Amino acid sequence: MRQESTLNVTEEKKSFTDIVICFAKLIRVRQWSKNIFVFSGVLFPSGLPELVQVAKLILAFFLFCGISSSVYIINDIIDLEKDMLHPVKRFRPLASGKIKVKIALAIFYIICPGTVVLSFILNKYFGIIICVYFLMNLAYCMKLKDFVFIDLLIISFGFVLRTLSGIVLVNGKNSFWLLLSIAFLSLYLGINKRKKELITLEVDSKKHRKNLGEYSIGLINEIIPMLTACTVISYSFHTLYEVKVKYTILTIPIVVYGIFRYQYLTDKAGLGESPEMVLLKDRPIVLAILVWGVIYISAKLLTNSLA
Repeated sequence: MRQESTLNVTEEKKSFTDIVICFAKLIRVRQWSKNIFVFSGVLFPSGLPELVQVAKLILAFFLFCGISSSVYIINDIIDLEKDMLHPVKRFRPLASGKIKVKIALAIFYIICPGTVVLSFILNKYFGIIICVYFLMNLAYCMKLKDFVFIDLLIISFGFVLRTLSGIVLVNGKNSFWLLLSIAFLSLYLGINKRKKELITLEVDSKKHRKNLGEYSIGLINEIIPMLTACTVISYSFHTLYEVKVKYTILTIPIVVYGIFRYQYLTDKAGLGESPEMVLLKDRPIVLAILVWGVIYISAKLLTNSLA
């Protein structure tokens, strides 16, 4: 009897764990790393940001996580049949049948409206950005993702909105060249993701994503060097003409290394379909990001203290 009760408890714990894991996969918790661009706002105030500003950015991060998770739920519902054909995406909660569509919709109707309301309470301009992000991505899920290059531009603009929201919340000055460099960087990551999808899916690529038939490995290989150059140049202009802190020039080689390292991982290690996992798990890239942050922020603080 004791053995049977022990087995039952273990099965209950396992089933509860499975539910939590499925829920985390449904709302794409691992994709939340993309929303760290919201914290770009801390780069703009002179001196250390105020505690209230940091608190706003933390809340904004989770609100962006909420709205992006809402988009992922809708996307998975729309792409349900296509995901079943994908060698990796077929294990997603909806595609595998672990979570029913009705339950996913119920979760969506809880998260999405709540996120929008809280966003407007936090800041009206931030609320507008959240609404623009959601509507843009809703249009992407329903139709725009079928158009070649338009899909990448929408993804890129999503990162620009994340960064812009952080600037708005700390009343920072808009940085044209930084926003442009982020746009180019996200395009670079997106085009590498398309390349990996083409290699992984091969003949079934068009069945999974309609516009993948319009892309080709040769075309992507021609575009990648251009986006790499545009990212480095626009970021260099940001450090030279917007930050106006001479020591931030030291971060340019780090940015170049990070892009080269990512390209190496995409081509040699066969990664690239999940940029967020590469950026989180590859130690050299993680170290490069940390060193970049320390140099960038320290340079600004040092300059302000000497002024």
